[in-house]
Amino acid sequence: MEDKVRLGFLYDFYGELFDERQKRIYESYIIEDMSLSEIAEDEDISRQGVHDTIKRCTRKLNMY
Repeated sequence: MEDKVRLGFLYDFYGELFDERQKRIYESYIIEDMSLSEIAEDEDISRQGVHDTIKRCTRKLNMY
């Protein structure tokens, strides 16, 4: 839980550096606390695609 809060704060500062699709996916996961399956259904992509996007965004936020 603590990690999601930290990532939420980082996203508040650096989220504008993501493209629109990345923002929607990351906000759904971090802010709205949706599952990978729910996000995949909304975005019409696979769970693996959602997972990869979240991992990539998290890595970028940690680098900033």
